[in-house]
Amino acid sequence: MRINRASRRAAHTAACVIVLSILCAAASARAEIIELLDRTKIAGTIEHYYDGVFVIETGGVKIQLPREKIRSITFKLPPPRPEFSTPEKTFNLWKQAVSAGQMARVIDCYALMYQGLLAYQFGEADKEVFAKMKKEVTGTRFVVKETKIKGDTALMKIQRKRGDDSDTGELRFVRENGEWKLLPPM
Repeated sequence: MRINRASRRAAHTAACVIVLSILCAAASARAEIIELLDRTKIAGTIEHYYDGVFVIETGGVKIQLPREKIRSITFKLPPPRPEFSTPEKTFNLWKQAVSAGQMARVIDCYALMYQGLLAYQFGEADKEVFAKMKKEVTGTRFVVKETKIKGDTALMKIQRKRGDDSDTGELRFVRENGEWKLLPPM
């Protein structure tokens, strides 16, 4: 009885590997590469992991793979988006998002490690706070004075003009996965 169960499990795993291999080409751009013990590679998205079993989605099909059958998992990042290719483009996108009232887009302009905190803070704030921020940005003229890039960090000097008031400030950026993202003020 154990031999039959073991051979059925092996046949099931082999069938799953064949199905996954066929569907590799249909996997999304943000996929993990799962290499099995026999060096077969599968592109898919890990949906769930519980009790030693990975649930992997590839091409609309979900399959269960035991941890013991997996040699390695490589995580592929999505390609960098052109709208974040320079600190200036990120800053302009941030201004546009604030002016348009697109809070999710504003948060996307920040480094990943701060996005959750910002989402929480903006979620806790009432609509008046964001309306005030929108009014401030919309009524202000920003002039980029200089941008200094050093490795994966950048410092941008910006002059803000609002009516007769004018001041200069600095924005800090970090490059994540080829995208320039804002860091909150210190």
